[in-house]
Amino acid sequence: MQAKLVYHNAVILKGRRDGITISLDPAISFDDLKIHFHRRVVETKQFFEGAKSNVSFTGRKLSEEEEQELLKIITTETSLDVPYVAEQGLFKPPNPTFIADTSPAHLPHNIYNTSYHQGGLRSGQSIRYSGSVVVLGDVNPGSEIVAEGNIIVLGSLKGMVHAGCTGNEECFVSGLVFWPTQLRIANIITYIPNDKKKRTPSCAYIQEGQVFVAPLVNQSYT
Repeated sequence: MQAKLVYHNAVILKGRRDGITISLDPAISFDDLKIHFHRRVVETKQFFEGAKSNVSFTGRKLSEEEEQELLKIITTETSLDVPYVAEQGLFKPPNPTFIADTSPAHLPHNIYNTSYHQGGLRSGQSIRYSGSVVVLGDVNPGSEIVAEGNIIVLGSLKGMVHAGCTGNEECFVSGLVFWPTQLRIANIITYIPNDKKKRTPSCAYIQEGQVFVAPLVNQSYT
């Protein structure tokens, strides 16, 4: 497959067999870079079309928040699904974390079957389970959790999560820091704007066909 190049003063896109490399100008401010990046994504939308493609950012060091902002532009403006973000331009994800169905055959697959994962998830790692999932650690950008039940992250939630993946709208997602790259509950998908992302423990749930995010705080009743 011949590489495709799209040149821009601030953003250079290069398509490879194993993903897309995006070179970013290190000399301009991030706010200016975002403007150029958004324009380039919109102008070359067909470049990003496809079911899945890995993404690598090169040329400048990005914080997790900056990386998420650029990823959101891609996933909002195009139909591209980004399974993971490679580091330093190398498309070599770590070994995936996959939790298989270990529940007894006589038990139904539902939210009451819970799997616990100790440790965080890095970019390229995923958990898929036919019940609820509890992660004792951070869920970083580029990682993914898909569960038929609830998803509870006892750490920072910054990856992609899909609770109630078989259509259960009564499931919820919670995290101690609530910054998911992409959030799905049942068949409803949503992105959390930066100004609504929560640094405090929060929970997302469906009510009247919409996803709501509420803080997890102690309340006193009189």
